[in-house]
Amino acid sequence: MIAKRFDEFTQPNKFSRVDSEHILELYIGLDEKGRKAIELRDKFSYKKVLSSGAIEVNQYKKAEYNTIRFSLTNNDISGLFYKFCDDLIDQTSMLKEKTDGYQTIVNRYYQWKKLFTSGKNTLLTEPEIMGLIGEILFLKNYLSQKVGLSEALSSWSGQELTHKDFSLQERWYEVKTISAGKADVKISSLEQLDAENDGELVVFSLEKMSEAYDGIRLNDLVLNTANLFTIQSEKELFLSKVAIQGYMYNNHYDSYVYEVNAMNRYLVSDGFPVLTRDKVPNEIIKASYSIDLALIKKYLIKE
Repeated sequence: MIAKRFDEFTQPNKFSRVDSEHILELYIGLDEKGRKAIELRDKFSYKKVLSSGAIEVNQYKKAEYNTIRFSLTNNDISGLFYKFCDDLIDQTSMLKEKTDGYQTIVNRYYQWKKLFTSGKNTLLTEPEIMGLIGEILFLKNYLSQKVGLSEALSSWSGQELTHKDFSLQERWYEVKTISAGKADVKISSLEQLDAENDGELVVFSLEKMSEAYDGIRLNDLVLNTANLFTIQSEKELFLSKVAIQGYMYNNHYDSYVYEVNAMNRYLVSDGFPVLTRDKVPNEIIKASYSIDLALIKKYLIKE
């Protein structure tokens, strides 16, 4: 495992080759500043490669070979960096020509670059972590199976609070995530369930597990879902949508592990208990309310 390999390095400017049988001379270690780094050593004509917020890119010329090095500047996202290193190693292992190595490495870096923005973000709260997990699970496991991944992504509004979480031409979906055993779900505004056409209230129930449990972690869920998109522009759009919600990869999130206890869908149509703008006095400019899940069982969609 690449993480354990990095643990072996204690001195700056020390590197070792990843695999002597790999077609490319890829090295991992610590750069002169003691930062985790991966580099390619080969004879190539290099081009300008821009650093990102958390990855510093340097290129060097020597008599015997040239080097392109990727150094991690924010250790809070070391888990993401390990995945990046694994990806570079795996994606280049099947190359037929060594001369294709440099361009392949650069191309893979640019596909990862959006994830390596500045790591100096405010961490999501646990309710926000759970909420984002619920929305991504709904997109990945339900809506994409119904309408396709591209259309599911296009329908996702993210943090646009005047819109439903997901809006299709014929139906909308508002996704809520609660802790296992919770008896009610909070509706944050008068607009969330207000619409002319029918929609669905989707409620995920998550149980928090120990860190040792092989459950759902936000970091892995984001990366695995992003990798489902074969079109780079769609992958970037997905990552932009999670970034809008305040997410940026951080090792901290790996301590929050969940199991899905249930996903229930409720039909929001005539008769469903909602508060809407036309049902409250004009003097009330905003309001939130909670719905008792036990009392809306008759609206449960059974499929």
